[in-house]
Amino acid sequence: MADRTPNNAPAQEASGGSTWSPLKSRLFTVLLLTGLFTQLAVFMNGLAGAWVLTDITDSPAIVASLQIALALPAFLLALLAGALADIVSRKRIIVVAQVGSVLVAGAFALLSAADAHTSVSVLGLTAALGIFTALAAPSWIAIIPGLVPRSELAGAMTLSSAGISAAMALGPALAGFVIAATGPTAVFVLDVVVLVAGLFALRVWSPAPHTGLPAEHLASAVRIGLQYVRYDRPIKVVIGKVIPFAFAGTALVALLPAVARFRLDAGPALFGLLSGAGGVGAVLALLAMPRVRRRIGPDGIVLGSMLIEAGVFVTLATTTNITLVLAVLVVGGAATLAMISTVMTVLQVVLPAWIRGRGVAVYLLTLQGSFALGAFVWGSVAQETSLSTALVSAGVVMAGSALLVTLLPLSRYMDVDTETAQLIPDPPTVTSVHDEDGPILLTVDWDIEPERRDEFIAAMQPVRRALKRQGALSFHLVENVERPGHMVESFTMATWSEYRRLPQRSTVDDKAIHEALVAAAGPDLPGFTVHREIRLH
Repeated sequence: MADRTPNNAPAQEASGGSTWSPLKSRLFTVLLLTGLFTQLAVFMNGLAGAWVLTDITDSPAIVASLQIALALPAFLLALLAGALADIVSRKRIIVVAQVGSVLVAGAFALLSAADAHTSVSVLGLTAALGIFTALAAPSWIAIIPGLVPRSELAGAMTLSSAGISAAMALGPALAGFVIAATGPTAVFVLDVVVLVAGLFALRVWSPAPHTGLPAEHLASAVRIGLQYVRYDRPIKVVIGKVIPFAFAGTALVALLPAVARFRLDAGPALFGLLSGAGGVGAVLALLAMPRVRRRIGPDGIVLGSMLIEAGVFVTLATTTNITLVLAVLVVGGAATLAMISTVMTVLQVVLPAWIRGRGVAVYLLTLQGSFALGAFVWGSVAQETSLSTALVSAGVVMAGSALLVTLLPLSRYMDVDTETAQLIPDPPTVTSVHDEDGPILLTVDWDIEPERRDEFIAAMQPVRRALKRQGALSFHLVENVERPGHMVESFTMATWSEYRRLPQRSTVDDKAIHEALVAAAGPDLPGFTVHREIRLH
């Protein structure tokens, strides 16, 4: 439905619980640590790749392109990865991505050992790593709600975000010290070891086998994912919050290697500390998140985080004091953890299980697209003007966006209940159609009292949006001109199997739509008449 009726109890349920309580689950803990070490390898690889690239070139634009190489595959593959996460075993996807990452890290190590890296090889292998990271990302995120109770979801998302941030802190710092001691080749070899260890850790996870209806077709799954986002306001609000944050915020990630090497004259060890300082801040912020969530809520967290980030950018642009730079990077990391964990919690709350992988994928698509565009824009600004000008400009954009996104409140959606609630009957048992037959046209005949006509039409608006969210190809409501009040509702599902899935896609939160329809049409709702369309040539 387009707007959700507030209900404080579910909101408290979704945001309550201790940050640490999800760790009581052994499986959650193992998968959290596996994901953390996988991200550790990615960030170590990123720092070593950036160091190699700054040895090859002193162009800020080319250095910033490293972020584009990592983000662009995620942008291009997000929808595919999300659809796969909903129709294929998520463990299988994660394992394939882990194996691919091992091969990429091995290629980095071989080229580095032979001193054969070029800017093209660094950017190309980084893009390959981005492909495998993008393939696994929706699956990693989508499995979390199935590992913990709803009351512990906020804590689980905070721990997951903090795990990434911890990897962001430890990975670059560790890589920096290893480069200073032995060179970048050792970092790439260590990456291989960490990623292989992650593969062995995944053996403890045995997801429940898929049962029930046959898997959706990939093209149809992608279409329905896009359709869901188009007709669901909560996920659009989440995306609207994260786009400006990612676009402006990527200036720091994209330009920090150039700032460290060319403004601060940092060696590899200091470069690693600078790159990891944000992660340190995020880990520190982890301790304060439950209290902050209770006191200022999700919208206050988003506003405060974005304003803090704006201040961080301006400070970095105007100082070369190493101590101050480290301090503001720690503060910026804390703000980023608060922002991302809050937005991800709301995202998981508003997404039903059947569409979660695709919803997460669209979120990641917009996030990574914003990263890639931002890296290009701020790298170009730095190239044409200066690093300081680019950072100040990003800070101004961040501050302005912080004020604009207050028009998109998140708190009203913390109460959404996405548990399945069957609101329409199961399809009839027939032998004349098979799962792949279609399209399937469903019609309902309504006789509405004249005084209820406008109320009924208004009640049909959210019905249309709900059915489109759930995969309907089309929806129509027509009225008999000779019998005013006699109306026919019709909608089309792509195949019989899509129609069979329809009863499983309604949620408890959709009950308000049903209740409004009953109020307008009366309690005795007519049944569907099901037709198979015949295409004439």
